[in-house]
Amino acid sequence: MEWLTENSRAISAVTSICTLFVWIFYAQILYRNFARTRRPRIIINRGQGDDLTALCLISNMSSEPIFLEHIIATLHTSQGMYTQDMIDYEAEHQQDEGQQSDGEDGQRSSRYRSSQGPMLSGSFSHIDTFQQILRRLCRTHEIALKGDAPTGELSFQFLDIRVVAIYGSEDHPVGAARRFKLQTMDDGRHTLAPVSLDTKRYANRLQRWRVRQWIRQLDR
Repeated sequence: MEWLTENSRAISAVTSICTLFVWIFYAQILYRNFARTRRPRIIINRGQGDDLTALCLISNMSSEPIFLEHIIATLHTSQGMYTQDMIDYEAEHQQDEGQQSDGEDGQRSSRYRSSQGPMLSGSFSHIDTFQQILRRLCRTHEIALKGDAPTGELSFQFLDIRVVAIYGSEDHPVGAARRFKLQTMDDGRHTLAPVSLDTKRYANRLQRWRVRQWIRQLDR
């Protein structure tokens, strides 16, 4: 007791420092939990198969809604890269028999569609199949196809899907990206497999600058 009395000031100072460290530790845990719930989370995946007929799915797993601005597809080939914004497109559909049209019944026609707009938390949508995305890219950049394979010496390597969105009330866009490897099987079937296990997120200051570069490249 005499020792405690003699060193009471030192003990009090050490106790205060330890208490401060404990509060800092708990404050850091609370901040990390808050920051995690505030971070945007956009997932890009394939659905209904592993070949080109699979759907390209965009999911919003953020705690708040997002507004989709751009969905950018980039095709990597042996002769360079080809990019196109897929947010607005014309989707082909088969008319039912007996439906009135300008041509014969059962013919293929196109319908204008847009994926631009708000997406609620926990919701998802798709931008057609990877096959249609690939064909629209090739049609825009005049790449000849035989089925789903390019003609000549050109070969497909990867397909990048990048999403540009506005998260909640924030002013600057956030992004997400995922790369898929295009493969041709021995039976002639074309498959695609994600290169990474998860979608890459672009949410910090440097990454958002890169997202703005994506948008500038589309405007060129």
